[in-house]
Amino acid sequence: MKKIVLKSPAKLNLHLRILGQRPDGYHELLTLFHRISLADTIVIRKTSGGFKLTTNLSSLETGEGNLITKAYRALQAKFPGLGGVSVRLTKRIPLGAGLGGGSSNAAFFLLGMKKLFRLKISLKELFALGKKLGADVPFFLSDAMQAMAWGVGEKLQKLPHGHFLWFLLLLKDQGTNTRKVYQTLSWSGRPLSLTKERRIARILRSFLDRKRIREAATLARNDLEIPAFRLMPSIPKAMAVLKGLGAPFVLMSGSGATVFAAFSSRKEALDLSKRLKEVPFPFRKVICHSF
Repeated sequence: MKKIVLKSPAKLNLHLRILGQRPDGYHELLTLFHRISLADTIVIRKTSGGFKLTTNLSSLETGEGNLITKAYRALQAKFPGLGGVSVRLTKRIPLGAGLGGGSSNAAFFLLGMKKLFRLKISLKELFALGKKLGADVPFFLSDAMQAMAWGVGEKLQKLPHGHFLWFLLLLKDQGTNTRKVYQTLSWSGRPLSLTKERRIARILRSFLDRKRIREAATLARNDLEIPAFRLMPSIPKAMAVLKGLGAPFVLMSGSGATVFAAFSSRKEALDLSKRLKEVPFPFRKVICHSF
């Protein structure tokens, strides 16, 4: 095998609670990850030596700051005789969108390299390596289509999903800065109970699995919305438009800037998308589904 082609899917956070702040400044959280069909494409080819990453986006860093590059360096440190590769990344997941695009790219690059070079590395070792690259990477390394995550996002429990869900995403070309969103987050009060919040997330997931979207919406929250709203006022405006048009479940994903509405059918997502044509605002519409 000389090359491998991989789909690198995005994720949505169907629920995200900040449980408390750690002494090191990081925040403990609980979230419900859900893979979606919006995906990048990664092509990895063996070469005589070295590493080269190219992409369709001129604005994307392809040097040592890119997570794929960092993933290759990490593998190189573990396997000094690792062969050279050229990587072509075709981006469809927007940058800084709260959709986990960079983490997904790193995870699927690692999985692709393991298969292409038949690397003797266990999934546990890949998880340890991925955790150093980013908190969302372990989710994409797992085969879970849906999972509950806690800690800083690295502790996972795979959750089955009973029904296909459809989503209308509102995407912006300019994303949010995750670090700034967390810095803007004002934390006060007592930490939330992990046990209680895990129970709420399971109930929420159960509602979604039975296509009880409105009941799920009464439980779903994203505690990063308030700081993201301060940094990008167009986010709450977009959410208000979706709710005003009758979308039953509206949330921001991750630290933004993507806003989404969840539906039990493609028809509902299409109908709302058509109605949005009459409302001018700086978001691009994408319809997708559970991966």
